[in-house]
Amino acid sequence: MSKTIFLISLFVFAGIVGATRLDTVNALWQSWKLRHSKQYGLGEEAARFAIFTENVLKITKHNAENNDVKFAINKFADLTATEFKNIYASGYLGGVNTEAQKNAVKYNLADPLPDQIDWRSKGAVTPVKDQGMCGSCWAFSGTGVIEGFYFINSGQLLSFSEQQIVDCSTKDWGCDGGWHYSAVEYAGKYGLEKESDYPYTARDGQCRYDSSKAITTNKGFAYVIANSTDNLKSALVNDGPVSVAIEASGSVFQFYSKGVISAGCGADLDHAVLTVGYTKVGILEAFIVKNSWGKSWGDNGYVMISTIQQLNRGQGACGILAMPVIVT
Repeated sequence: MSKTIFLISLFVFAGIVGATRLDTVNALWQSWKLRHSKQYGLGEEAARFAIFTENVLKITKHNAENNDVKFAINKFADLTATEFKNIYASGYLGGVNTEAQKNAVKYNLADPLPDQIDWRSKGAVTPVKDQGMCGSCWAFSGTGVIEGFYFINSGQLLSFSEQQIVDCSTKDWGCDGGWHYSAVEYAGKYGLEKESDYPYTARDGQCRYDSSKAITTNKGFAYVIANSTDNLKSALVNDGPVSVAIEASGSVFQFYSKGVISAGCGADLDHAVLTVGYTKVGILEAFIVKNSWGKSWGDNGYVMISTIQQLNRGQGACGILAMPVIVT
């Protein structure tokens, strides 16, 4: 962004919200940089402040007009929408394994489901992790569902290595993206080392797999029947956390703070996450979703996504029903 565009942006913003408000934004900018340890060169400082100013206006306007979902000035506040999408919401490469989907798990939908379930309270979910500036969401979604499966079957909660999958899964593209089911499939073939033995670096590396440290976690993966709220809820009740793909490239994810997302995203799947349960939020029902953008994002690293099946032509809010995956 040029200095001219930057000055025009400030002029427009000042005309909308007033000079006093602009002083407030500048003070907010200084504290935000300190909180997030941000440092820029002189030219970039001006450009990033202009983007930050525009995002503050967007967040303020949204919060004044919406009650269901609230935005926050988070660590992504100095990114344009395009930058955010390219860095943080492009790690899931889309597509489906059609042969595996033909054998999707079927549940008895006549069985009554509990009003809510949250695998965090049962000890099956590791703390929120941070993929950093690496398109490895698919690996985090994969380890998340494996960690839950391993806990349910062994009684032991272990944090497994995303870096091993990023470095060693030859069907995927490391920080350039991959597939959640492929991550689970890889673990079924080779086992996984613990995070402490093969730590995360947020960048591509040479495969350093040590079979002597690998733990047998699972055999493979299976799809849950797509485009069905009841089937995804049944999977959560009967099998544990479920790996899902969503569309996460819009403002509703860039600045999400709390509330239930039911709009602002389609079903162009670009990000993989972990569904750990469902619950009521006021009068709304939502899936409880663990993300991999760190605890400072969202609601301590989590987001609530509506369970309404009819959205996005039956694929659910943000496409969450389109491709659920469990561990076998």
